[in-house]
Amino acid sequence: MKKKFPALVVALFLGLFVVYQHADMHRVEAAMFRFKVKEKSALLDPAFRKFVDDYETYLRESLEAEGVPGAAVAIVKDSTIVMVKAYGLRAKGKKDSVDTHSVFRVASLSKGFTGILAGLLVEDGLLRWDEPVYEHVLDLHLKTEEYTRQLQLAHLLSHSTGLPRHTYSNLLNMGMAYPMILQRLATVTPSHPVGAYHNYQNVAFSLSGDVIESVTGKRFHELLETRIFQPLGMKDASATLADILGAANVAMPHKWGKGRYQPTEIDPNYYEVIPAAGVNASISDMAQWLFMLMGNRPDFASDSLLSQVFHPFVEIPAGDRVLRNWRNLEMAHYAMGWRVLQLPNIQVVGHSGYVNNYRSEIAFSREEKVGIVILTNAPNSTVGQAVPAFFEQYMKQYRKP
Repeated sequence: MKKKFPALVVALFLGLFVVYQHADMHRVEAAMFRFKVKEKSALLDPAFRKFVDDYETYLRESLEAEGVPGAAVAIVKDSTIVMVKAYGLRAKGKKDSVDTHSVFRVASLSKGFTGILAGLLVEDGLLRWDEPVYEHVLDLHLKTEEYTRQLQLAHLLSHSTGLPRHTYSNLLNMGMAYPMILQRLATVTPSHPVGAYHNYQNVAFSLSGDVIESVTGKRFHELLETRIFQPLGMKDASATLADILGAANVAMPHKWGKGRYQPTEIDPNYYEVIPAAGVNASISDMAQWLFMLMGNRPDFASDSLLSQVFHPFVEIPAGDRVLRNWRNLEMAHYAMGWRVLQLPNIQVVGHSGYVNNYRSEIAFSREEKVGIVILTNAPNSTVGQAVPAFFEQYMKQYRKP
């Protein structure tokens, strides 16, 4: 036996070498990822496994009932990526199915990336949360000089700039260039004092990217790549229009018309404001992102950093339409690119997203260490209902009193 053992090892090594030389590397990596997920899932207790199976059935049936063309979901519990699944087609009328590496626009989930990136720079000592914006965006002029000087990084990231809700998002929808829109901010009369009230923004939020570029001397999309995507193994992720147009595996957007979903084109709008809505990612990427957000990558983000980013900064007004699907909501705040929702017996951190007919949502509980992210390539009601339902069912079925 001792003589045969080395030969067996050599044969096994050569076999693996041939596989890696001749197999499609992307498929091999995907298979390895699925194996790891399956291996870790076996460690979960049966009660949680049943909860996940029941929820997955509910989600799949809801997507099918609404006719959503393509979707993908990832669930994380504790230090385990429990599930990564894809459903449907990349484009109706074609045969290509959505898989775990199909790229979606994640829309306003991008704001969470900006908050974490800012937190990393705060830990590096390059930024402060109360960093004055005017010191870095020299041509920024708001209604008054005093107002301009009061504006801080934290106000941008929490949508508490004092500007009216969605100031000039309509111009982004029309395709106007971001620098031209900034020039118009000087004409806008504030609706509230700086830092006093939450009014959701896209243009003003993206000023945070200008501040970040100023202190680092690097382009925002490059910082996302080097500081977040690469360290977290988000191999399909990017943050430019050119990147998604050049990707081979893209879940194309669909619009609703004539009683059905129809494929449409990827729109350049909102890539002007990458910090607010410019990230592209697959569900495999978002599983790694969610895994980190729940504290499983202390080598990347410390608990202190995460606590700062997720710390409630300003209350979200009661009745805000983005909260309509969260039943029994006790209180809601906005942190640094994230919503913080207080429900009975559980606090949930998350965000929703919609741009170019892509609809997405991410949410997790730091205390329960459970979270979910869903990506879809069409406007739908399933996502908005399914994420709150995830936590409702979790508390009823698994986390019983």
